[in-house]
Amino acid sequence: MRKFGMIFVSIYLAACSTGGEVTPTIPADIPSASTPNPTQTGISSTDTPIPAPLPTAVGGGKIAFTSDRDGYPEIYLVNTDGSGLTKLTNEITPKFHPAWSPDGGKIAFASINEGVASIYIMNADGSNPTKLIDTTEVSLYNPADPELRFFGDGSSISWSPDGGKIIFQIVHYIGCCAQHSNSFIIDADGGNLIHIPENENFPGPDWSPDSRKILFEGNCSEEAICVMDADGTNLTMLSQENRTGRPVWSPDGKKIAFSTDWGGNSEIYVMDADGANLTRISYTVSPWDNTPVWSPDSRKIAFNSYRDGNYEIYVVNADGTGLINLTNNPVDEGEKVWSPDGTKIAFVSSRDGDSGIFLIDADGTNLIRLTNSNANDHSLAWSP
Repeated sequence: MRKFGMIFVSIYLAACSTGGEVTPTIPADIPSASTPNPTQTGISSTDTPIPAPLPTAVGGGKIAFTSDRDGYPEIYLVNTDGSGLTKLTNEITPKFHPAWSPDGGKIAFASINEGVASIYIMNADGSNPTKLIDTTEVSLYNPADPELRFFGDGSSISWSPDGGKIIFQIVHYIGCCAQHSNSFIIDADGGNLIHIPENENFPGPDWSPDSRKILFEGNCSEEAICVMDADGTNLTMLSQENRTGRPVWSPDGKKIAFSTDWGGNSEIYVMDADGANLTRISYTVSPWDNTPVWSPDSRKIAFNSYRDGNYEIYVVNADGTGLINLTNNPVDEGEKVWSPDGTKIAFVSSRDGDSGIFLIDADGTNLIRLTNSNANDHSLAWSP
């Protein structure tokens, strides 16, 4: 196995963020969506979550997540009606970032034990955990190095859609915060480690729906949106625009969404998979619209926005129409994930004090809380 630097998993660095930098003005030739939506569509406020569970589970059936409810981070499962809470891992070593295999039979996750960071794969019921790779297997491993540290919050382990490979990241720290990262591809059996040397940003790269290409923000010739073949060849620049957030492929493979802070405001853009037809789909004077996530049918995009003075989750059509504030609550809302059938969104919120998992219909109705404890639940992954 080819050896590289210390292995870690990427994070969303809200706690360490400096809030953006001065960036170039949006070019005049970038088209905007035909119907801007500068204000949110009214959705009735739901400050107190509805305690009753959903009557039946929806597509996919289970959500894997990380929780410290037993005193240290472990991987748990919960049904999408709030029942069946199950702890899958059970050791006094932190576990993070669950990621389902495409067939739903396995879960990859990260672990750290006495300074050694590792990536494991286990069966979906928690049995047969098998180490894929750890930091002792790489040449630059040094557990005493204060500039290279594992940080547990967030998620960036990603299976290829065909289940054959996994992307993970190395995060480099200076002082308190992550400064840049390097991404890697490894076969699901632990072989054939490939470095993506031009990717120095986090969160990590995104797989094309056919598993043949990888999309990422990097330095393919300058800071840009880049694509490469899954074997590490044919590095190509799709967009020369800098200061972009993580680009993500639409499930149908036709479009790419990303956030950018061109002109000082972070907004969501969509372009064709070849980089053509760049279109702005969010409009705000807020400094932060970010982390777009496509619906399974490629027709909608969920994203986080600070336009209301706190982080809310918004949903918008892929052409920029139909913007709604999904969560509409004065407390910051965090990560989110679509159900496989596209009818619901699970998200993390601290509206009840601790960080819990909530479920809501994609139109902003039928809010329920799935987890209840004096704990922090995060790193959501919905089963296929």
